[in-house]
Amino acid sequence: MPKKYHVNVQNTPLDFGYLYKFRIIRGENCINCGKCTKVCIYEAHQRSEKDPRIMADPNTEVCRNCFRCIQECPRGALEKSLFSEFTNSGGEYWTPDVLLTLWKQAETGSVPVSGAGYRGPFTGKGFDSMWTDMSEIVRPTRDGIHGREYISTSVDLGRKLSHLAFKSENNLVSKLENLVTLSVPVVFDISEYNLAAEVKEAIVKAAIELDTCVIIPVDEVIKDFEKYIKNIIPRMSFAEIDNNVEIIKQTRLVSVDYSEDITGDFSSVKEKISKLGDIVTIVRVPAVNTVSDIVSKLAANGAEVIHVVADYRGSGICDSTGSDGRYIKDIIRDVHAELLNNKIRDEVTIMTSGGIALAEHVAKAMLCGADLTGIDIPLLIALGARIYEGSENSLVMPQELDKIPLSTAMQRIVNLIGTWHSQILEVMGAMGIRDIRRLRGETGRAMFFEEIDKETFGKIFNRNKQ
Repeated sequence: MPKKYHVNVQNTPLDFGYLYKFRIIRGENCINCGKCTKVCIYEAHQRSEKDPRIMADPNTEVCRNCFRCIQECPRGALEKSLFSEFTNSGGEYWTPDVLLTLWKQAETGSVPVSGAGYRGPFTGKGFDSMWTDMSEIVRPTRDGIHGREYISTSVDLGRKLSHLAFKSENNLVSKLENLVTLSVPVVFDISEYNLAAEVKEAIVKAAIELDTCVIIPVDEVIKDFEKYIKNIIPRMSFAEIDNNVEIIKQTRLVSVDYSEDITGDFSSVKEKISKLGDIVTIVRVPAVNTVSDIVSKLAANGAEVIHVVADYRGSGICDSTGSDGRYIKDIIRDVHAELLNNKIRDEVTIMTSGGIALAEHVAKAMLCGADLTGIDIPLLIALGARIYEGSENSLVMPQELDKIPLSTAMQRIVNLIGTWHSQILEVMGAMGIRDIRRLRGETGRAMFFEEIDKETFGKIFNRNKQ
């Protein structure tokens, strides 16, 4: 049995403005009795260090919104209100609550606790309309984070053979393809963002610590990054391959942007890169309307890893034919089903990114048919980015991330993925699954609101004809 994968997390706060949900205000009618200090287990209330006879200002940063202090104050001197910076941040998809969750995970490396309890909807859009099967949660041995059972989260990237052929008992005829194994089903994708070199270095170092890789545009792989090249996936167009031979020779994976030219002749792309070393090629395909057909053709022509990319909200990419409004979960299900119908699903690795905002999205994307996911925006939130969704489907991240010390930035990303890893183990343990590769395409382990709604009410409201 391989050594158990472990992420070393440690509390790593940032020095600048903290994003919190509520603001506690102490009114003038406070009698400094100290009752709030006794009932608050999170120590949000303390006496003043300069004068212990009076109460200090409440520490909102540690508050977990249990409202115990509000209820117990004999004079009703404490008041809670939503913090304006919190309510004005984020947007429809990257909600303020998502930002706060990721921020706290990056700081502590643990799942945030809220005394207010769960108040989320039972259904919503995208991944929120999907529920996972937790039927095995009653079995005490399925607790991977507590160490009684070994649960593997490693994934393989590359082309797999459908079968092995032998000439004789010990003479293998089949040529084994190159495979790259990562300890977590997550790859960092920062190729769409113009980040400072200091920020990119912190993300790459975190990837090394976590035994994963980072996708970076090939022209941003500066000389200082060459020592990390085994954990960098340079992204380029097919035309850029010849100009970046030396970089490609040093890496394990390379990402090539999809174009119509390579769909029917992927073998020439693969041959050109394979001549440079034992390198696995990733084809980056936008999640357009025809993505299932594109992926099917690429897989049939020998593609090793296909990266299906949605927009930052997890929606399909609008192309010349428009957009059908599908979410990435539905797109991946269609891609997975198409490959199954063509009997080549097990031969190719499918990666997906876009809208992967929380740890549960990783498991849900895999249940829909992906082998692993790429994440981007959560990494920036972990580093303190304040995100504001613009009116034209754009993101604005004003925070200067390069001001954070390298060690702090690196540890916060490690903390974030450490938290996600623990949550993935909990999901797998509750499902009774001990190898994350078994999650792929296991739609029987999930329920989809749209399907239940159609099955239950479709005939009544004649929805099949709509």
